[in-house]
Amino acid sequence: MHEIGMMTNFNKPTELAKMTALISRAYGMELIYMRPKDINIEEKKVYGKVLVNNEWVDKKTDIPPFIDAAPYCFMRKNKEKMDLLRKTTFLSDNRRNVVTKEMLQNTLSKDEQFSHLMIPTHKIKTFQDMNSYLQDYQKIVLKPGKGLRGKGIYIIEKKDNDLFTIGFNKEKWDADLNALKEFFENTVSGKNYILQKYVTSRTPQGDPFDCRIHVEKDGTGKWAVAKMYVRIGIGQSVISNVNQGGGISDPKEFLKANFSEQQEEIYQDLLQLGTQIPEKMEQLRGTHIMSLGLDIGIDTNGKLYLFEVNDGPSTKAVISEVAFLRSNYYLYVLEKRLNRKIKDSTDELENNQQEIRELKEMLAEKEKQLNSILNSNSWKVTGLMRKARRKITKKK
Repeated sequence: MHEIGMMTNFNKPTELAKMTALISRAYGMELIYMRPKDINIEEKKVYGKVLVNNEWVDKKTDIPPFIDAAPYCFMRKNKEKMDLLRKTTFLSDNRRNVVTKEMLQNTLSKDEQFSHLMIPTHKIKTFQDMNSYLQDYQKIVLKPGKGLRGKGIYIIEKKDNDLFTIGFNKEKWDADLNALKEFFENTVSGKNYILQKYVTSRTPQGDPFDCRIHVEKDGTGKWAVAKMYVRIGIGQSVISNVNQGGGISDPKEFLKANFSEQQEEIYQDLLQLGTQIPEKMEQLRGTHIMSLGLDIGIDTNGKLYLFEVNDGPSTKAVISEVAFLRSNYYLYVLEKRLNRKIKDSTDELENNQQEIRELKEMLAEKEKQLNSILNSNSWKVTGLMRKARRKITKKK
């Protein structure tokens, strides 16, 4: 059985690792769960884990010919080990020529195919940079240039010449010009932040939302949309982050409720972006990529904006789709890119189709339960809170 690797920083194998290992085994591959610290440079061996009878057990083995490596593994402390892997194995993403958020916006703004999606973006160096953006756009977004998963994002709005509102997660506070300067010095200065014009992508109830398009390479090496879903930041002042108490919605239902006349056009445009943008990202970086999360905002007129392209997207809401697509992509890489014929793979796949179908059904059911919990704990449970908040706001 051919070995393939999955590398993360988590000490305990993830739910995605377990599900991917089960499907990969049905395809004739054994998944080695590993962390950067499990690599022995001198021996050129891996001290990882494999799934046996639904339990993870230790296994010492050669470095697998293909490794699905999470971006978080490419930290400075792991440089020597990751450099070794770049030379000795095929990585899902070798992290070469990484495109920063500022570079992406500036590059695509000059591309006729994507310029309509771009948001004015500028690397912030001085307080004057920030103040100038506030003068031009009244409302701006501050975000870390290398941030992941919506962390460290602020929204600043100019109310009048000497009054501003700063938003962070679920909090908002007022600041005069001196307080704004102090905020810049303490929070932003020297920390590689970028500025963006604020785009209104909010529900009629005032909650921020965006559409996450999670894309993965499939069994033919092509880009496929694993799942699209709308993330709604319940009670949040800044971004639609599910981890901070947001909810998720089916895009068709959401578009029907909020953009009834444009729903089909917007939906088809989102699907199209799911293949166009990943292809462009690979072109810009000059290397192969396996997984991306595209965050698309939709303003009140139905215009689309590209907020982010995440190269380490969360898989919490898409475990079943990702596990299946990645297993197929692993097989493609071994056979088509590395010329390692899987013994009787065609026969094995035919014999294991029933097992794979059962695994997919099991994964889909678990994912459905998770999404149900996410929505019940956020959207439904906080319904009364949101109504109360709107009443309080009206009274003010």
